[in-house]
Amino acid sequence: STVSHELRTPLNAINGITHLLLEDKPKKRQLKYLESLKFSGNYLTTFINEILEINKIDSTKVEVENISFNLKELLFNIQSSLKELATANKNYFNLEIDESIPDNLIGDPTKLSQIILNLINNALKFTQNGHVNVIAKLYAEEEDNATVYFEIVDTGIGIPEDKLQSVFESFSQGSIEVNRKYGGTGLGLTIVKKLIELLGGEIKLKSEVGKGSTFTFKLNFKINKEPLEVIEEAKPYSDKQLQNKSILLIEDNKINQMITRKMLENKAIQCEIIDNGEDAVELLKVKRFDMILMDVHLPGINGTTATKLIREFDKTTPIIALTAISLDENRDMLLSFGMNDVITKPFVPDEFYCIIAKFFD
Repeated sequence: STVSHELRTPLNAINGITHLLLEDKPKKRQLKYLESLKFSGNYLTTFINEILEINKIDSTKVEVENISFNLKELLFNIQSSLKELATANKNYFNLEIDESIPDNLIGDPTKLSQIILNLINNALKFTQNGHVNVIAKLYAEEEDNATVYFEIVDTGIGIPEDKLQSVFESFSQGSIEVNRKYGGTGLGLTIVKKLIELLGGEIKLKSEVGKGSTFTFKLNFKINKEPLEVIEEAKPYSDKQLQNKSILLIEDNKINQMITRKMLENKAIQCEIIDNGEDAVELLKVKRFDMILMDVHLPGINGTTATKLIREFDKTTPIIALTAISLDENRDMLLSFGMNDVITKPFVPDEFYCIIAKFFD
């Protein structure tokens, strides 16, 4: 995880500066180069995140959640998020959901979304002018338990018989060659297999070259008899919410300072910078800001210790952690020190602004 952390810091610089240059009305010729740079930066970010994800599952640091969710809603949301990708390859993307699946199940919706997103992504990538079908059927139901059968079918290029076993292995030769041609990191199916096994299922694959592939798996869920609470969706922010706010940035990396300051100033936010936790704590005793952005890895006292000290005399100013999160650092741990939210490096500009804006409603 140290390696991934070391990679994420310069990657934050690459992605951040690319974003700033794209915002800066580039010439047409420059735009082409910048778009390529943005694509490569995003690819690397995905790649590092996926390696981290695999390490995390292998190190048994992943906890399986048991929370209520609506499976039908989850699948519809995934479908709408992938509409663009489907139309890019002129594919017909269809969802078939068995009406008899109970509305409220108890399980791990985040991991299930990851599994299904990866499988559909994979299917859409290797299919052109074809069909991708996602089928969810109620396989069995007893008292409080439901077994759901999932099938993801595509009419894509298919997988040769001798490669069927290796497609789920990280960096298998087959997946490397294929991904050079069709894009993607080739780690998606490794993650899918590991996550399905973590949830107590097993993935099966049938495929024929030139005809397409079918991935199937079954998962057990508890049935929740209580109605679900409606969770409010994150509202898109408006620039007005951010204007004229004052933010203290505590960050020791000079390039990150420059990128974050520029991203804030682009939205008319005043930004003051301090490069260590000790000075920040002293300044905050005498000066108020609308928000504090706190890098977690600082020289001297780290961001979590600084936050604890600030919370002794200031309980209200929102403090947001900035971190290239590693395996031993998770969101809940950071929040337990008194931080209000977490922004992961490399920043995704829209998420960055969204998280900040929600504290200025």
